[in-house]
Amino acid sequence: MEEFTVIDVVEGDDTKIDDSKNGQKAALPLPPPTEIPMDEFTVIDVVEGDDTKIEDNNKNRQESAPELKPPTDEDGNLDKWLFPIRPNVGNKGSKLKVFVNFIKMHFPEKLTLYEHEVKYSILLRGKESGKDKIPLYSSLEKRSLMIEAFNNVVKSAKSLKMPHYYYDGGNVLISTTPVASDSEEVLIANNVVGVVSVSFKIGLPRKLVVDIKSLLNSSNTISFESRCNEMRRLEFITSSVIANEAQCVMNGNFFKSSFELFKIGERFELRTGVFKSLRIIIGSENVNPDRWHLALNIDVKRAPFYTPQNVVNYLLEEFGLSTLETKKRWAPSEISTMQRKLIGLKVKASNTKFVWKIEDVIGKNALEEKFFCEEFDEEISVDKYFRQKYCIKLRYPYLPLVKNKRCTFPMEILDVVPNQKVPNKKLDENALSSVIRLSSITPFKRKCETLEKVSDLGLLKGQRLARDTGIHHTEELMTVTARVLDSFNILHGRDSKNQYVSHVTRSQWDMRNKELFNTARIDNWAVINFSDVATGDLKRFLKNLICKASECGIKISSSWSVFEDKAEKNPHSLESLFQNLVDHKVTYALCILPNTKDWFRGFLKYLSETKYGVITQCILKKTVIKATRDRNPDTLYFNLALKVNSKNGGVNNEVSQESDVIRTWMRPGVMFMGIDVNHPGNAGIKSDSKNAADLEPSVIGVVANCGKSVSDYRMQCRLQSSRQEQLDSVVFKEIVLWFLEKYEKKNGVLPESLIVYRDGVSESQFKMVVSSEVKVFKSAFEQIKENYSPKLTVIVVTKRHSAKFFKTNINSHTHVQEQNIPSGTVIDTVIVSPFLYDFYLCGHHGLLGTSRVLRYIVLHDDNKFDSDDIQMLTYALCFTYQKCTRAVSLPSPVYHAHHVATRGKELFLAAIREKGDKNVKLEEIEMKLKIREKVSNGMFWA
Repeated sequence: MEEFTVIDVVEGDDTKIDDSKNGQKAALPLPPPTEIPMDEFTVIDVVEGDDTKIEDNNKNRQESAPELKPPTDEDGNLDKWLFPIRPNVGNKGSKLKVFVNFIKMHFPEKLTLYEHEVKYSILLRGKESGKDKIPLYSSLEKRSLMIEAFNNVVKSAKSLKMPHYYYDGGNVLISTTPVASDSEEVLIANNVVGVVSVSFKIGLPRKLVVDIKSLLNSSNTISFESRCNEMRRLEFITSSVIANEAQCVMNGNFFKSSFELFKIGERFELRTGVFKSLRIIIGSENVNPDRWHLALNIDVKRAPFYTPQNVVNYLLEEFGLSTLETKKRWAPSEISTMQRKLIGLKVKASNTKFVWKIEDVIGKNALEEKFFCEEFDEEISVDKYFRQKYCIKLRYPYLPLVKNKRCTFPMEILDVVPNQKVPNKKLDENALSSVIRLSSITPFKRKCETLEKVSDLGLLKGQRLARDTGIHHTEELMTVTARVLDSFNILHGRDSKNQYVSHVTRSQWDMRNKELFNTARIDNWAVINFSDVATGDLKRFLKNLICKASECGIKISSSWSVFEDKAEKNPHSLESLFQNLVDHKVTYALCILPNTKDWFRGFLKYLSETKYGVITQCILKKTVIKATRDRNPDTLYFNLALKVNSKNGGVNNEVSQESDVIRTWMRPGVMFMGIDVNHPGNAGIKSDSKNAADLEPSVIGVVANCGKSVSDYRMQCRLQSSRQEQLDSVVFKEIVLWFLEKYEKKNGVLPESLIVYRDGVSESQFKMVVSSEVKVFKSAFEQIKENYSPKLTVIVVTKRHSAKFFKTNINSHTHVQEQNIPSGTVIDTVIVSPFLYDFYLCGHHGLLGTSRVLRYIVLHDDNKFDSDDIQMLTYALCFTYQKCTRAVSLPSPVYHAHHVATRGKELFLAAIREKGDKNVKLEEIEMKLKIREKVSNGMFWA
């Protein structure tokens, strides 16, 4: 399995109510409650290995189809449309019929809806509250809470007649019939959900007639913005049935209790949900049809949630029941384990209705922790308080207490509330492995499960919404004629006079007994053994690695230095170790680590790459043992040799120049650039100082091929404001100028074309890319040289979409590896956007689960690519990733940029650890993150 996609909804800050009186410590005050808090959730799609190849029987290129008419404003003007229009439909490749998880929708020509403004007031424990200040809830969770409260009221209010409605959790209600009369508003009685009491007032109806016929007329001059507004209303009303039945509704994902559920140990459960999105699609294999179509994109989702149960049960797997009942003293390491498992959980005390979040596990137990209780007018222990106040005799009085901001509670009186997503960092190795395995759904099974979920949407012909409104969909998945592009052969060999071609089969190639394209030479190197791996095993491993590297053409000296160090327990001793390496003129160090402690590895990389200029490669102890004891470890050694070569300035492979597209674009004069932004997780570093960064910053990772060859990349990583996807204009301009100067220095000329692959951008940010980032490129061109204006193409790479493709001739007996669509499958008709120049491409051969097909959107194109050329070039870049001998799912510039942004985050966290002050200014940290030149002359992040 190559990778999996994780979609995270970010949780906001928590706001608590202060119950303490007169500055005294409260006697177990009642924390902010909620009945069923809706936490963020993670949808995990296991993505799926690397791909197959089908021969291209269609060698004759057809004439280009006429241009697609772009959307206009109400006056028919094109000036406001920023994006290039699809020039034609591609023709290269052999045709392949595939199912796609889109279902055709049918609407009446005109649909009447009613939009109401919803006003609401929130009472927090009887007091008026601002609507943005609900304790424990982020803005997304607050929206879910409001939907839950509204639905509860509608169900209990018999006088309300709303057979079909959708409330967005804010101020908009869409319904098929008017709720209020023409002259009065409707006041809905209070509904209590946990800590929050909400009253709603539904405003006067505004009649809306959605002209479906005009909406889908490709020659109509309806503005793009107007179409978006109409689509939003249609999305609402088509979600009305499933949204009002699901227990969790977030970002188009609906989780119902009736859907399949998998237990993962005692603490977690993997729940099944369905994703739904209404889209305007071309609906035809002609690039310019007279009428577009509406379709539902439906997909099966899996997400890990906490199992609702008593908090003590969360510790059973780790400690066992007898230990929890009898142990009286807990070591700091054991309390640390409890903190790791419990902090962040939303819980409800059995003696109250209130919900709160565990913020810490303290060292004291219920017998030791005491406080002054006003009710009993004495200092009292937690254990005695519960016996006297609630007649509860604690079963586990010696367990450490948990607390929120001010209050401490025994674990055994707390229950974990339902519908809480498990943050990824809370999944241990076994749980994560189970989540990946259970989320890895084969194509045939995913197709069947998708069809099973169709009826839950309530939109089938004959179901109530269809009868009342005429809105319904078909029961079959749409079919699309895809094309399978030819694979590319691979160049290897030491120089231009001695290059050989490896032929690709099922998107992979065999490099046994063949030299790499451009090989490195390592004369002075060392091994740092941080583990207790046996000397004999280590020596045997190193000799085998040198031998395998030699077969690939990599020249590694047969003598090396060995440094034994237990610096894992004292990271700062690494300073003297690396100084010793520098004194011995060591340029490359192989580091044997005992485990996968991220902080230690990050600190090691920080010192080696930014302070001492030593290239490092980390290998786990278990990998060394596996390599020395396996009967056939050649593949393991070869994969290590690939990394050794690319880290030390070598290039493992290039794409053969046999294709016109490759000869035209993968040559000197063309620069490829990849851009990604790494954002902090939910628990990013928070600062106490207003002068410092309030949050852990986002990291920009950029790579460009300004090295020895087309596939030899250099990198830049920079910090910017937390969670900001838009690139800082000043910083990004500096990066572009740095790469242009680097390219000119290496090649003697500036590039004549620049092709950029941009990751991490949502559809709502496309305008930002064109209006801001393209402008930065143009400004950099003007600054570096007068009248310099290279042709720029910007392509957004989208991983987080829900389109899935299935072969039409598979069944439950088909071998898993044969169920996935082949590598090189491209789709640029029927389901693509009528407004954008987009296409779907599967770059790899899926070995596990359902292959993830990436969506590419061309947002700027001075090079005037036709569909075939941009698709073939993008596919070719999937063959130039340097860490393996197979095509991967992402074009290599994007893949490298992802690793660079991740490395930048590691270096930042290590710099903070070294500084020991989380309030340090970002400018100071960024000065410490500059990579030493000795390291940066190769793809050291590989």
